[in-house]
Amino acid sequence: MIIDRYITREVLKPLLTISAVLIVIFVGYSSGRYLSYAVDGLLQLDTLASFILIKMVIALEVLLPIALYLSIVLGLGRLESRSEIIVVRASGIGNARVMRVVLGISCLLALVVACFSIFGRPLAYEQSYWIKAKAESEIELDKLESSNFYDSEQRERTIFVEDVDKDAGLLNRIFIRGERNGIIHIIYAKSGQQIFEEISGKRLLILSDVHVYFLGPRGAADKGLAKFKQMKLRLSNPDSATVGYKRKAAPTAVLARSNQALDIAEFQWRLSTPISTILLGMLAVVVSRTAPRSSRYTKTIGAVLVYVIYYNLTAMAKTWVETGVVGEFPGIWWVQFALALLIAALILVPRWAFRRAADQQLLGAAKTAVPVE
Repeated sequence: MIIDRYITREVLKPLLTISAVLIVIFVGYSSGRYLSYAVDGLLQLDTLASFILIKMVIALEVLLPIALYLSIVLGLGRLESRSEIIVVRASGIGNARVMRVVLGISCLLALVVACFSIFGRPLAYEQSYWIKAKAESEIELDKLESSNFYDSEQRERTIFVEDVDKDAGLLNRIFIRGERNGIIHIIYAKSGQQIFEEISGKRLLILSDVHVYFLGPRGAADKGLAKFKQMKLRLSNPDSATVGYKRKAAPTAVLARSNQALDIAEFQWRLSTPISTILLGMLAVVVSRTAPRSSRYTKTIGAVLVYVIYYNLTAMAKTWVETGVVGEFPGIWWVQFALALLIAALILVPRWAFRRAADQQLLGAAKTAVPVE
């Protein structure tokens, strides 16, 4: 029908705009966050662009539902404020018809979100882990700047060079901190130089006047010190970069068979995003109802607050499952169940209030009626 297409158009117009704005904001935030790595020479610009694109794909499972939610609030709120929805209702189309149109849009977008969450999310995370591992293994020591700290992604290694003599290819006063199997090792060298083995082609870091400190799990009672005139450290090559098992990069089918709390939380999160898309679409229809000619911006702010509370509750529920505070059931599903109850209450309570008021009016009319003789 014409009315259905009109409502659909009013929802889709702000959906495209809001989605574009959210993506631009996210890309800008990610660029600012990781641009320092490119400035320091730890990431190539093309690698940085690929990394930001991957992060955007991961974020779409969250950005699209909130974009739909806000677009419905703004689109239907505009119809309410301009009294157009009154004309729609006068033509015999009630709130149920509007809900059905919006629900159709929400279900279609939920399918897109499900593809991103169930299939795109693990693939994107897998690529991001490979990019990080490869970037860390590709660090060229001669690109390091003086008096800067360089951390690996998981804080497993920290490098600090007080002075870099790029003309001579020397590193002066080098500090390297690493950790493996609970043992912290700290290397301090007076100088160092990166070379390449002619036979193997592998990179080596030649350190001079080296002090190596070891600190075990027992703290001061478990420490050691070694001194070396010269030490050779073999640097990893990009081809040898490894990722290992990462739950965010694991296929959804693998997570479904796992009984580990972290895997269960990740699996439930992937399934919850399309469900949240549908529930948020239904909630937006209810939230968008405003009085004619009233400001819809107040409703928009309230709608944003409701979404922030819902998203934070979902994130908190996911953390509870990861830490074992909450079991596989109810898992994170109690948040979606609570939202469904809220939507049902917002839909049914006004109807009950309207029927009660109508019954009271009829009863009052009957009591005041004058009998005709």
